Amino acid sequence: MNSDLKMEMPDKLEDAGMKDPETLQFIQNLLDTILQALEDKQADNVETIKVTGRTSLTDYFIVATARNSTHCKILSDAVEEAVMKKLKHQVRQIEGMESRKWIVLDYGDIIVHVMRQEDREFYNLEKLWQNSKTVK
Repeated sequence: MNSDLKMEMPDKLEDAGMKDPETLQFIQNLLDTILQALEDKQADNVETIKVTGRTSLTDYFIVATARNSTHCKILSDAVEEAVMKKLKHQVRQIEGMESRKWIVLDYGDIIVHVMRQEDREFYNLEKLWQNSKTVK
């Protein structure tokens, strides 16, 4: 492949709303790491919702239920620690740590929502994004 073509490819992929294979692999590794951390700390009812093309905010939402506010913090801390340890990737922003009712971890391509059951039922993110593809 000539070097001029290599230089043009990222722009064309970006213009078309596509990501390069390296970025896609990173996103998959990030998904796997987050899901494993949530499983290891016994999160309930973990769902991955693909929202690519439906919002410019992110590609995936991961929604997990915590049993109580302490468990909410444990889950979010576990995700943050696992991603940093395995992928050397830092969370962009964390919201909700004060109340520990609904903690949001923003990783750019993936946004993690850790919620207590009553908050998850009230906000019902799955219904809001019901036309999006749920990934198992």
